[in-house]
Amino acid sequence: MKTIGAGLLAVAVLVLGAPAASAQEVGQKAFELYAGYYVPGIDDLDNNISYGLRFGMRPADQLGWSLQAGYLDLSQNDDRPGAGRIGSADGYFVDASVIWYVAGSDFGVFGGIGFGTVDVDIVGTTTDVSDDAFTYNYGVHYVWNAGDGTVIKPEVRFRKWDGDTYEKTDEEYTVSFGWRF
Repeated sequence: MKTIGAGLLAVAVLVLGAPAASAQEVGQKAFELYAGYYVPGIDDLDNNISYGLRFGMRPADQLGWSLQAGYLDLSQNDDRPGAGRIGSADGYFVDASVIWYVAGSDFGVFGGIGFGTVDVDIVGTTTDVSDDAFTYNYGVHYVWNAGDGTVIKPEVRFRKWDGDTYEKTDEEYTVSFGWRF
């Protein structure tokens, strides 16, 4: 329930903040560094951090694309069911998304496909539970041109993992800082 509330709050901030932002120019490319909060779809893994790189372009008024590569730290805190059993849990992913900029604004709705891997080490064993998965991603973001050649972009992203052992939908709440050119 908390994650639904956080998602609704993030969308409200994106929408209410929209009038103060200026439009991003058609034809611009952007390179971004992002970081944020990651909520896995399974309770045994800990909510933690996500960070990575994005590169994208807005070739038309209402159309854009983005490539993203990132890292997920899902290691345990002592308050989770897997505490004491899971030594470390990490994930890596690559996403490719198509973005629709609503009415030519800087508010984007996106969706795409990707690939990810999750690596979980079990304490006291030589067992390494790993899963490679095809992923689907979708969400919303808002791009602010923050000055001469820079952008700031809050984003809410959902990632559906379609793996052999991990078939959940995770949530990612990030903010990126980037350079446009």
